[in-house]
Amino acid sequence: MLIIKIIGCILIITSCTGMGWYFSSELRNRIADLKELKKIIILLRGDIRYANTPLPEAVQALAIRQEGKYKLFLSEIADRLKELGGISFQTIWKETIEKKLDNTSLSKKDLEYLGQLGENLGYLDKDMQINTLDLYLSQIEEEIKELTRNVKEKTYLYNSLGVMGGIFITIIML
Repeated sequence: MLIIKIIGCILIITSCTGMGWYFSSELRNRIADLKELKKIIILLRGDIRYANTPLPEAVQALAIRQEGKYKLFLSEIADRLKELGGISFQTIWKETIEKKLDNTSLSKKDLEYLGQLGENLGYLDKDMQINTLDLYLSQIEEEIKELTRNVKEKTYLYNSLGVMGGIFITIIML
């Protein structure tokens, strides 16, 4: 009976520690996802500004060049824009965010900002699209700075809380 209790205590502490590590890695992954998204937006802005590429063609070019988590997202948008089904860019953008970006570490707030970007991109002229992209880039940069500033403390906090939570639950169960 004592061995079962000891094994149970070890499993509880291990699982709580694993949860702490998971949350700290999600924080680091969120920063990496935001940096990748920032790179994509910079490339999109460059295509629109300097190459005078229309938005559907710019998204198509990005989908071809992009690797990683956002390739499927950009490819889906480009494919749906080619269909000419009478659906607005805003609708396509939002639906694709909901379908294709659920495997990222982006928070709901990040996805909401990304959705708002799509609301303003589809129908504006070139200068307004560039200004919208610049505004979104500044929002991403602020979020990355804030997360980077606190990542060390939050990672330590998550890891510590995982271990201490496991120990606390073990003590209560004994």
